[in-house]
Amino acid sequence: MTQLKQYKRFYQLFREVSLVVHSKGELDDVLGMVVSRMVQGVDALGGVLCVVDKDSTHFKTRASYKVPGSYLALKPLAGEKLSRWPEIDNKIHIIENIFKSPRVKFPQKAWDAGARVMVDVPLLIGGQIFGFIRLYFSDNPTLSEDVMDFVTAIASQSSCAINHAAEIKSHVLQYNQLATKVDRLSSLGRMAAGIAHEINNPLTGILLYSSNLSKKAEPGPFKDGFEIIMQETQRCKKIIQGLLDFSREKKPQKILANINEVIEKALALMDNEFFIRRIKLLRDFDACTPNFFLDADQMEQVVINLLFNAVQAIGEGGTVTVRTLLNKEKGSVCVEVEDNGCGIHKDIQKKIFEPFYTTRAEGTGLGLAVSYGIIRNHQGQVKISSEPGIGTLIRLTLPVQEEACDLEGEITS
Repeated sequence: MTQLKQYKRFYQLFREVSLVVHSKGELDDVLGMVVSRMVQGVDALGGVLCVVDKDSTHFKTRASYKVPGSYLALKPLAGEKLSRWPEIDNKIHIIENIFKSPRVKFPQKAWDAGARVMVDVPLLIGGQIFGFIRLYFSDNPTLSEDVMDFVTAIASQSSCAINHAAEIKSHVLQYNQLATKVDRLSSLGRMAAGIAHEINNPLTGILLYSSNLSKKAEPGPFKDGFEIIMQETQRCKKIIQGLLDFSREKKPQKILANINEVIEKALALMDNEFFIRRIKLLRDFDACTPNFFLDADQMEQVVINLLFNAVQAIGEGGTVTVRTLLNKEKGSVCVEVEDNGCGIHKDIQKKIFEPFYTTRAEGTGLGLAVSYGIIRNHQGQVKISSEPGIGTLIRLTLPVQEEACDLEGEITS
């Protein structure tokens, strides 16, 4: 075979492998084709592709081409293990004497099947060997530089196929877990809404009667008891309202407003809390922030929740910074609430926006969950950056919509 014909043959085989690797075919079919094209390209007697088994940490046969089934069925060849990869390098290894190599299991059976020389080609992902392709030759092969380049290229395609399949499997698993979680939360939301409505009516009655009795009671233990009942009932109603807000996922009633003014209203409500705790408040508002459509009441609720959490994290004597940033290129506005409080551990950061999760004994775990839902309903994003003992920064990114749009993106104003 001339060198030009060999190049053409290598190119054709590599193209076939590349196309099937990037297709949506079954992994075993893809690997089977990879082994067959490699065997054909180098005129080998046959070949097997082995990958490491994560449970046993041994190599197992995954695909083969023109290798007798009687040989593949031998144990431990296709059973618990094939052979380890003892060399510390990631190079191709040529086994010229199959009877003296510790890498070869059942050399006599391989000899009887016609194998005289074996070539092991490593499969790599991220520089780590996770498998190899073993080629069987009936005599000493001519392994030129071009042949070695072809073998290496095909092995690389095999690695891509296996890695791609592993990533897809991981994504499917994550999607299924997410779908299960969403379904569970949806059921929980419907159940919470129903329970909240049922509990809300008797709580209103308890609050009404205890308030009337408190007015009639003389100062003393009975009046103090009624006051405690009223306080705890109000606390229960607050929790119930939080459940209702979370379960409803109320559609934002957007109006043309300025986010800086909305934040100022929230700060005014928290002013006394900052004063009592001796917390310093720093404002850093972008004066170029335009008016855009948002639900001012909901956004005020979000800012108050973030400020309240910042106050709780600081305790006393710290600093809270509230800033806004306009990003004209992306058409968005960022709202940041930063504190120098106790910070949040990384393991907890993933949970703080989940409903009913709280680190405070008196908390309901619904404030941030509701806030997260409000931001998402505004087509915005929430990001958190925190270090224990240093502080926390929560960034809200909102799209600047200068015309009111419905959920389908049609202009409604």
